[in-house]
Amino acid sequence: MKKKLLVMASAATLLLLLPWGTAQAFECPKHFAEAQATIDKVAKDMKGAMSMSVAKEDMALVHALLDDAKSWLISAKHNHESPQGSFDHARAMAKADAALGYASAADKYHFKLMGM
Repeated sequence: MKKKLLVMASAATLLLLLPWGTAQAFECPKHFAEAQATIDKVAKDMKGAMSMSVAKEDMALVHALLDDAKSWLISAKHNHESPQGSFDHARAMAKADAALGYASAADKYHFKLMGM
């Protein structure tokens, strides 16, 4: 009786975890797209005429934040493309979120430098 209950509990747990791993893999591209969109926005804004009035040293700091964002996004895509399991998809999403954070920081810093 205990063995049957254990088997049923294990099967129920497995059924609950299977969709999560699959759903998680499909969430990665959403995180990538959001980070990439913010990176692209900042890169475009940095080419604008108002950026010419910002000191080169300050623009270098914006570039540094943007470069960090790009690096995190590349690393996230690597984890997603070569997963060893659900853990790698979780890491991919975390790294994509870090990329979004760096890109957002670059955007806010650039915006502040332009005096807006």
